Amino acid sequence: MTAQAATTTATFSEASSGAFTESFLVTPDAANTLVVRLSGMGSQFSALSFSLWDGSASIASVSASKLNGNYLAFFSDLNSTTVSLVGGKAYTLKVTGVSTPAPNSLGTVSAFNGSVTPVPEPESYAMFLAGLGLMGAIARRRFSKRAA
Repeated sequence: MTAQAATTTATFSEASSGAFTESFLVTPDAANTLVVRLSGMGSQFSALSFSLWDGSASIASVSASKLNGNYLAFFSDLNSTTVSLVGGKAYTLKVTGVSTPAPNSLGTVSAFNGSVTPVPEPESYAMFLAGLGLMGAIARRRFSKRAA
């Protein structure tokens, strides 16, 4: 009986057509065991690729190939002679491509023997801070009405 490799998957969606970049954090479970797969439908993308980053240095880049109408790209640290990833360390995975006019182009990133999580976009942080500020203003206004 063999143990199953842990797999996590994250998706990304592009609402408009054109060039895009999405970022994810990828963390290998152990050294030299990570496998990353990127996939997207050929009818929704005209190009897909990803690069793996350690801080500000790109350590691997892979362009997707079209197979049976879908784009697929793989990176394997298992057999790599040029990349040696450290287990438990987070690396940045940048997905780039061009989405077609199809509505809500959807792609997936899967990590085998590791985890993958989306990195929130700056707009998400701005909305969170604006909501937090608004809640603070409401609480302050209610408190000042009670004191009066």
